Amino acid sequence: MKTKHRSTISFYLNGTLQNVGPDQARLMLADYLRETKRLTGTKIVCAEGDCGACSVLRLQPPLSRSKRSTRYLAINSCITTVAQMDGSNLVTVDALATSPTQLSPIQKSMMDAHGSQCGFCTPGFVVAMTGLVEKKLCSGMKKGSCSSKEAMNAMTGNLCRCTGYQPIVDAATQIDLSQCKSLSDRFANKTQVATLSKLIKTPVQFQNQQFSFYAPTKISDAVKYLAKNREARLLGAGTDLGVVHNKGKIELVHALSLHLIPELYQLKASGKRMKVGARVTLAELRDATKKPIPEFSRFLDLFASPQIKNVATLIGNIGNASPIADTPPFLLVANSVLHLVGPKGKRKISIDQYYVGYRKTALKPGEFITAIEFDIPTQHEKLKLYKASQRKDLDISAMNAGLRVQWTGQSIKEIKIALGGVAATPVRLKKTETFLKGKNISKQPQLLEQAM
Repeated sequence: MKTKHRSTISFYLNGTLQNVGPDQARLMLADYLRETKRLTGTKIVCAEGDCGACSVLRLQPPLSRSKRSTRYLAINSCITTVAQMDGSNLVTVDALATSPTQLSPIQKSMMDAHGSQCGFCTPGFVVAMTGLVEKKLCSGMKKGSCSSKEAMNAMTGNLCRCTGYQPIVDAATQIDLSQCKSLSDRFANKTQVATLSKLIKTPVQFQNQQFSFYAPTKISDAVKYLAKNREARLLGAGTDLGVVHNKGKIELVHALSLHLIPELYQLKASGKRMKVGARVTLAELRDATKKPIPEFSRFLDLFASPQIKNVATLIGNIGNASPIADTPPFLLVANSVLHLVGPKGKRKISIDQYYVGYRKTALKPGEFITAIEFDIPTQHEKLKLYKASQRKDLDISAMNAGLRVQWTGQSIKEIKIALGGVAATPVRLKKTETFLKGKNISKQPQLLEQAM
């Protein structure tokens, strides 16, 4: 029996269902909003996901069956395609006002605190603030306000070129939560949720002369498609792909999306290991590792904006084999294993076998990563992660490092060291590890100099 397919991308936009065909599905979401829907509150400035002016709010497709997907999250619309919004519920700054004559409490607070100067960044800041308010409302906090620290963390991915940050932070701290209503109550009613839940059970496939797109609901179908269409690009969060597409370095013409495959959203800890599916976002991973791996959770705060982390994935961070990707040093010292699938079936490889050269991997033709699993360090181990960059936050690493040490008294029982940004691939320093193993650093401080 031939599988039924949808021929359009479907999502809700400010409460109205959109069914988009191939002509517009390949557009960046920001271009679609501004040029097709005439929702010009969303601005395009950097087209790289750096400034946040293009931010919109997105309720994830109800595929992950996770409580974390029940609230709207801020994302960058300049580096994501319309096709990637399939099954989503979107709200733009244009719809935040509670009525044609009544601003939302967040917008009003921004106006009262004089948080807008030239105004170009203002919509993005309002969206980021709304995302923060959503987080607090959905966590059960119905009264009070936002702290300065919460506001600054939530707006890390937004830039104001007029340097008007203090009034913007003041605006966030002056919001009265008791006056705010959740966007889920306003825009995500039961009918909409039921409609999307039904739609995303059906694969999507369409093409025209400019764009070919396929989103299966099973891993096996993705494998079959990729085997027959080797030129297809895996389209995940698109945070790298969207940038190079915007800059004209590549043209996105043939995409395979894994966003409709439920098992790729799995995130679970079992014993001393954690397994992360290919569609688990960095924001979800950060929350999930707060208790079991707090150092990794802290480290995830240092790179990528909230908007990026709300869509980007751990698998995507290692998928392009960049030597300066932030997570590989941790994954190398955490004995990570990649779960792969391809035309010849499933297999597993260690992450230190994955990198074979500059931006080259051990993936065979037609293979892709479905998940990664890694150690949860024990209470007897010390994990430290480092990153050197020109800016502390939201900057590409110049060099990064992961160290994992197990002590016996003052002696090193076991040690693992990994570096990024010092070679064509992220590397384990196995000779240095062997040199330090069993050594007592407190009695022989010169050993550190020798190790370096």
